[in-house]
Amino acid sequence: MSTNRAPVLPKKIVEADFGARYSIVGFLVVGMLVSLLGSLLVNWQYIDADPRLIGFHFLAFNAGYLFAAAFAQGMLRRWATGIMVSASFGLASASLLTLSLVAPPVAIGWRMMALAFAGIASGGLLTSLLYGLDAGFSRSTAAMAKRAGLLFGSGCMLSTLVVALTYFTHLPALPTLLLAAVPMVFLLLFLRNRGVWFFQPHVREEDASRETLKDLRSIAALLFSLLLFFQFGNEWAIAGWLPLFLIHRLGSNPVLAVCTLGAYFLALMIGRLGAQKLLPRIDHRRLLVGSMGIAMLGYLLLSLTDSLGGGWIAVLIIGAGYAPIYPLIAQKLDDRFSYHPAFYNGTVSIAMTGAMCFPWLLGYVDSYFGMRFVILLPALGSIVVVILALLLMLEAHLMTGKGVQPARSG
Repeated sequence: MSTNRAPVLPKKIVEADFGARYSIVGFLVVGMLVSLLGSLLVNWQYIDADPRLIGFHFLAFNAGYLFAAAFAQGMLRRWATGIMVSASFGLASASLLTLSLVAPPVAIGWRMMALAFAGIASGGLLTSLLYGLDAGFSRSTAAMAKRAGLLFGSGCMLSTLVVALTYFTHLPALPTLLLAAVPMVFLLLFLRNRGVWFFQPHVREEDASRETLKDLRSIAALLFSLLLFFQFGNEWAIAGWLPLFLIHRLGSNPVLAVCTLGAYFLALMIGRLGAQKLLPRIDHRRLLVGSMGIAMLGYLLLSLTDSLGGGWIAVLIIGAGYAPIYPLIAQKLDDRFSYHPAFYNGTVSIAMTGAMCFPWLLGYVDSYFGMRFVILLPALGSIVVVILALLLMLEAHLMTGKGVQPARSG
């Protein structure tokens, strides 16, 4: 007779937990899709294209993302999470295959349409993950955000590496064709181990909509939303335009320019891992101001350097400066708000809008003022981030002084 007294969980709970734990790999696919355009512009030979037209590629992706985020949030009340995750994996693979079919010399409008569908895949997948991983995020938003961030960053590096390795094949369709296999593999594995996620719509025990509206009314929620908008805008302004900037300003080899983008993503990933250990030991205001100071130093070096080596150093410094901001925001969200998928889906959508709008604006900066001023927008955005973060800390201090306890997840 067995002496093991551990409780036996119902089969449905075990299957749901497996589905939730396995589906987190979706963040890798989201990172792969979101980061792809920065390196793909070089692969498509957009080096001398109209920068304003380049900017509209980012808007096309963002329009698809926002549509899918709103649509998926409504449909998840009736559809099981696994169905939406599987559909998003399938659409991600199909959109990447379509990008292969419409690579240059096909008309540019078809590529923008395919990017919109890639945005739909990203929005549907990320919304489904925020709902499907409800239990994990409710227990610890910061811990789950760390795990999701690592997978997201790995996806960014994967797409950049594939583009760099295939550049000299002179086959513009090849990188997206290879990357299309990634979500397809995940889709097949997910269908094989589908479990209860395919049969039960997402339901929360409490009245989430009422608590979400309560969170949205707070000043802290507004400050967080603006902070996410500008911080993600800053990060993805670099991610979207860095290869083109290095090619135009420093005469970089296209492959080395794309590899520099990969180094930027790596610096963000490693820096965020280190920041997780620093957060309990360093005053958050000092960490914030110090991080932005490091990032501004990187911007100054990048604007003044005349060598690719200096560009690499500057990019690594910028990545190291930005790295602590995301873990700091995740921890503050964990401290101030209980987890509600609808609320977090809204804030992530705002962050994604910033991530795509800043590269779009840089197209006009390049067109009217020149490539040398492209670096100015994220530098100014960094100053805004510091101001918003300090205001958020002040608001938290005032609320604590009034005896208002931050909402915590249960």
